[in-house]
Amino acid sequence: MDKIAERKGDLAKKQQALDDKKTEIRSFVDDADKTTDEVKAGMSDIKEKEAEIETLKEEIAILEQAAGLETTGDEPDKAEPEQRSDEPNEPADEEPTDEEPVSESRNGEGIMKLDVVDAKNTPEQAFETFLKTGEKRDVTGLALSDGAVIIPETILPPEHEENQYPRLGQLIRNVTVKTTTGKLPVFDNTKDTLKAHTEYSATAVNEASAITPVKWDLQTYTGAYVFSQELISDSAYDWQGELQGQLIELRDNTDDGLIMTALTTGITPVTSTDFVADLKTALNVNLKPVDKKNASIVLSQSAYNALDQIKDAMGRPMLQPSIASATGEVVLGKQVIVVEDTLFPKAKEGDINAIVAPLKKAVINFKLAEITGQFQDTYDIWYKQFGIFLRENVVQARKDVIINIKGSQEAVNASAGSNTTDGDTAK
Repeated sequence: MDKIAERKGDLAKKQQALDDKKTEIRSFVDDADKTTDEVKAGMSDIKEKEAEIETLKEEIAILEQAAGLETTGDEPDKAEPEQRSDEPNEPADEEPTDEEPVSESRNGEGIMKLDVVDAKNTPEQAFETFLKTGEKRDVTGLALSDGAVIIPETILPPEHEENQYPRLGQLIRNVTVKTTTGKLPVFDNTKDTLKAHTEYSATAVNEASAITPVKWDLQTYTGAYVFSQELISDSAYDWQGELQGQLIELRDNTDDGLIMTALTTGITPVTSTDFVADLKTALNVNLKPVDKKNASIVLSQSAYNALDQIKDAMGRPMLQPSIASATGEVVLGKQVIVVEDTLFPKAKEGDINAIVAPLKKAVINFKLAEITGQFQDTYDIWYKQFGIFLRENVVQARKDVIINIKGSQEAVNASAGSNTTDGDTAK
């Protein structure tokens, strides 16, 4: 099974590389510095990676089928009884009579009459007789329960439930660092201007831009799955590859929680009375033009559902599909990211929450190391352990570009009413 585990490990790495490449190429669409040729080259690279993944999947399927093959020995043909040379030839069969069918057998002294089993006792004949006469015959014999021990059991390749929400770790900025603590200096824009100058007079000195440090202090996160040697020895399934994939899921779940905490900590929510109007205000007033251009809208699933019920003045849904968006949909021209209701702190199912922010500017994940590996005991207990080790710190880098909106169904209804009114006026 080491070969299967190796292939599955390669598959997980190639899948992650493909996801990262897709995210990168999507970002090219809104990047003015990227050319169409670069996008084409990226799409070609994506197709090559997808082909490699399909090849790996086929190899894994073939290896798993080969691992499950079983061998059975053919039963030797039963030897036919030899006829004694001293026995006289059997007389020709007599024509059957209307009486009960019988069979003759010689026992050396005379002829012994043997009853023949009624053919109507077979399952086929019993059913045919029942159709004709309505009579039911009990047919007994070996059943499935008698042969359960020798009936082969087939285990199909397992299926995995796909994660239902976008992973936030792919939407923020990730920075690799080499020290436990550090600072990322951010130069603010200066508001100063040049001063008027007269001949031979001294040049006025301008004030330097303010520098805001973004500090990191790495934290450690670990997780593990333990499995026994008996499980590996007695099972044909690739448990090692399965558990390794689940470790990646643990990491992504952890990052989602840390990122949402960074997007909400210290941010006073705007209590909405008109949900759509407040989203527009966040984009048009609270964010400056460049930040607005790069902004995304993070919606709880309930908020997404509420917005999806609203139509604009032209009768079009507020949510629009977009192939340029990493998540596939936009609202007010901005990428929509849908997360679980309860991922918002102190929120419960049904709450309507939204965050408007340029995510790569608002949150940074400073990461030093990510290690996944297999650890063995000293063989006095006989078990193995798959573990993951993370050294990272998810930081709220720019509090001033994060707008948290908390609404209610009444606020959404107000948005729907205002849009309907606008539409009637337009007519």
